[in-house]
Amino acid sequence: MKKLLIAVLAFSLVGCMTSSLESQKPIFSAHSNKNAEAINRCLAPKWVELKPSSTSIPTETGYKITASDDIFGALAVTNIVSAGSGGSDVSVYAVSKGWNDHWGSAARSCM
Repeated sequence: MKKLLIAVLAFSLVGCMTSSLESQKPIFSAHSNKNAEAINRCLAPKWVELKPSSTSIPTETGYKITASDDIFGALAVTNIVSAGSGGSDVSVYAVSKGWNDHWGSAARSCM
């Protein structure tokens, strides 16, 4: 029971940290003519290379990829949203803008 409580609290904390990142200005934001699934298929493996604990989950509007660790929580988040006019909109958020440019660089390479 104690382990379950700790896991729930840790998951809640990462969720809060993710929301905190997303409330900031993105380090990279762009529109792509590729659909959300194509961007996710390209970007998710690149983020796993950068941080093996990265996860990609489908959302109602596209995909969310999160890179986190046990010490700092969420390090970077990207939202890939299907655009109504076709293609997708990609926004990347990171803890430290200059230091974490590799997250934005990975996203740019998939556009």
